[in-house]
This record gives sequence, C-alpha cells and structure tokens, in this order.
Amino acid sequence: MQVSAETVSRLLGLLYEASASTGAWSGFLSEMAAYTESESSYFLLVDTHGRCNFNLTYGFDPWWARLYQSYFCRHDTVFNRFVAAKRLHGEWAGTRFSVIPRQDYLKSHLYNGFTRPQRKLPMCMVALGGLEGGLEGGLGLMRPQEYEPYGKETVELIGLLAPHLRQALNTHRLLAQARTRNAELQHSVEALDMAVVSLDYTGRVVRTSTTAQAILERRDGLAMDGDFLRAQLPGEQAKLRETIAGAVATGAGRVEEVVVQRSTRTAPQAGNDPLWTPSAGGALEISRAKGHAPLRVVVTPFHSSELLLMDQPAALAFISDPEAHTARRSTVLCVLYKLTPAECRLADLLTGGLALAGAAAQMHVTVETARFHLKSIFRKTGVKRQSELVRAVLNLPHV
Repeated sequence: MQVSAETVSRLLGLLYEASASTGAWSGFLSEMAAYTESESSYFLLVDTHGRCNFNLTYGFDPWWARLYQSYFCRHDTVFNRFVAAKRLHGEWAGTRFSVIPRQDYLKSHLYNGFTRPQRKLPMCMVALGGLEGGLEGGLGLMRPQEYEPYGKETVELIGLLAPHLRQALNTHRLLAQARTRNAELQHSVEALDMAVVSLDYTGRVVRTSTTAQAILERRDGLAMDGDFLRAQLPGEQAKLRETIAGAVATGAGRVEEVVVQRSTRTAPQAGNDPLWTPSAGGALEISRAKGHAPLRVVVTPFHSSELLLMDQPAALAFISDPEAHTARRSTVLCVLYKLTPAECRLADLLTGGLALAGAAAQMHVTVETARFHLKSIFRKTGVKRQSELVRAVLNLPHV
C-alpha cells in the first residue's frame, strides 16, 4: 500500500468533518478501510468504569458488534496489551502480533469466540494517549484471515494520524456533551412551560421557546415585528425598547458605547436632553385585549464568552401569562399523589385562579362537596392551605 499526501489530506479532511458531526464518522471509517484494504474499521473506547463503546464501526455485523461491546470487550487481551504499550510510549501503533505472540492469541478466548467465527485474523491498531475523561481507546482495522498481514505502511499511516485522531475524538466528545446539555436544558425549559426569548446585541430575536412562540403568535399585546419584539401600545413599546436596549448593552459589554435616542414626546421627563444611558434590563407589564390580564415581561442581560457565534445572545426576555392553562402540571400532581378525577379537576380550577365557590360551580357540585375534595387533596399532598396547593402545582414540570 502506497500512502500519498493526497490520501493523508483526504483522510484528515474526513476526520475533522467527523469531529463536528456524528454522521460523518462512517465516511471516515469506510475511507480508512478502503485505503488500507481492510474489511472492517472501528473506534474502540473504554471508560474508567470498564464500560465499552463500540458504536462507531464499519464492516462489522451488528450482532457481533453488540456481542463484543457487551461481553468480549472485557476479555480482550489484545486491546489491554495495546493500552499497556501506549502507557509506556505515549501512543502505540502496530499489528496484533506486535503486542501478543501469535500462538498465545490463537489459544485465547477472544480469538476462538469472536475473531475466528468471523474469519478475521490480520489486525492493526493505534492506541491513543491523551483522550479526555480518562478514556482508553483507539482506531482498529481488520482483514479476513486469508488476506496478507498488515505491513509497515499501514502502521505508519495510523501512527501519522494518531494525534489528529486524538484531537478529533476529544473535540467530538466535547461538542456531543454540549449538544446533550443544550438538549437537556431546552427540554427543562419546555417542561417548566417557560416562555423565553433570547435577543442579540441589537435586540433582534435569536431564539424562542415553544411557549414564547405561542404567546407571540397570538399577537395579543406582544408580537414579533420583523425580527424584534413589539408591544401594541406606544407607551409600552417605548418602555420595552428601552428595557431591551439596556439589557443587551449590558450583556454585550457595550454599556459605555450604547446611547439610545429617547423621544421627548413619549418621555417628557427627559427635558431638553434626549440622550440617556440604558439600565441593565428590568420588568414591565404588556396590556392585552379587554378582559385579559396583562403579560409580565422580565428582561435580563446574558453574557456569552463565545467569540465566533454570529447569533450570540446578549439578553433573555421571560414572558409570563397569568392566564396560562396549567392542566398538564396538575395532571402530574394527580399522578404523584393518586388524586381522584374530581380532585384533579378541582386542583386544575383552583390553580387557574378560581375561588372554591367558582370551582364548585364549574364542577356542578355544591361548595361543601368541593370543600370535601379540597380537604382530601390537602391530606394526600401534605399541604395545609389553598395557596400552598397552587404553589405546589406551579412548581411541577410541564409534561
């Protein structure tokens, strides 16, 4: 096998593409197998608890891959010897028989239970040093037993790729952890039914939670005007604009740079000086259609140290709708405390703001019956007052 500069460049390109995208690993592994005339290629990682990750493979029967991950990984004397050699040399690239005598391997449980049934024998691997999180692992290649053993060219190639493999794996794991944490936080925000809008340093809306999107789409008091939040009433819009300006200026570290033109018509207290220094966010109410309670908006600065993000948030706006339906939260309460359907319905109505008499009327029962249900709810949940019950429901996640 002749290794050219073009081959190395191609493999490095695929490798760093894979570091940012899980789906690109298969492309790198298939190209690696093709260049090295291998039937299979794989990444093997083992953590400090002995747990094996054998998920990134090419050319392996899925059944055998699962069997290796669940059982044979713990009995892989070859891998353990590669790790031992790596600890002595920092990294170790070689064939299987560079770390174990051929006759010893042919007598091993790994060979007779895993490798031999698949008719695979030639194997080449690089054990990587410096993997984050205390991981041990590396890149492996395998050929059918009737193929020629791997030569020094293949060993040199995977040795040449070793530092890039380490960097790509570490980068990929960091990005994967960030994506997972982001998904967890997003799920938490949605589960708590929080209406959150993130804003960049210009006040432009970058992202919205599902609940915030639903509020804005109703266009009742507060809506999107292009890429910006807008209150329907002019006075409230002026206050909203100033509050957002102060928050994003603080979050972006531009308080001393940002000066907002203030209208002397909407803010006569400014007198003849129309310029002002923005404050660091604030809170306000946004009026809605007659008969509906106003929305409550809190805007707070948010600082990000990331320098290359184009949509970098500089402030967060939290929108609260006091009339929002809380049925799904009280459903959680009912499941947790085994409330009856009637008790669950009463908890819904009370959390929605009705007094006991109003809730009884909605349920078409007497106030005494409603009071009986309420006492049963208190007993099951451990609360003593109606306000405590409402607080308990509102503190539950939204599912």
